[in-house]
Amino acid sequence: MASLSLYDASIKILISAHESLVHILQKASEHPDAASFPATRLYEDMLPLSFQVQIASNIALKTAHRLTAGKLSFDAFADDEKTIDELIARADKTLALLRSVNAEDLPVGVEAVNDTKSIELAMGPKTFSLTPAGYAFGFGLPNVFFHVSTAYGILRSKGVPLGKMDFLQSFMAPQLA
Repeated sequence: MASLSLYDASIKILISAHESLVHILQKASEHPDAASFPATRLYEDMLPLSFQVQIASNIALKTAHRLTAGKLSFDAFADDEKTIDELIARADKTLALLRSVNAEDLPVGVEAVNDTKSIELAMGPKTFSLTPAGYAFGFGLPNVFFHVSTAYGILRSKGVPLGKMDFLQSFMAPQLA
């Protein structure tokens, strides 16, 4: 039995998450109220759709950068998207960068789990020191899921005809092929 690589368990999942994000944004772009969606929030103290897409992108790319020990290099995006089409382009650009990651750039199997290289994560006044697997599974992936799910929720609340399979299809496609 082949070992599960950190690439399979992180980068491939980040790719699926962004494929899902592109799909739900494309469906949203067909809605008559699409122009208002980038500024839409689920609740007044939550950040809008544009932020959800931007932060999902930023976290996915930073995760790939950190897991490849800096081999994936990219210029930070401006975080200035204001339209659905710009958000789709942002998600597409993120997807292309994630697809450029080479599986060989990440450790495999037990080596991946036992990798003790330290990734420093600053959150507010605290800094955490995480292993690559700890960073991927404890921070990167959950955060991307949170923001993609929040984008889905915002769009669904505005009447975009989305269902659970719109979110899951990208994750399930490799298993169903």
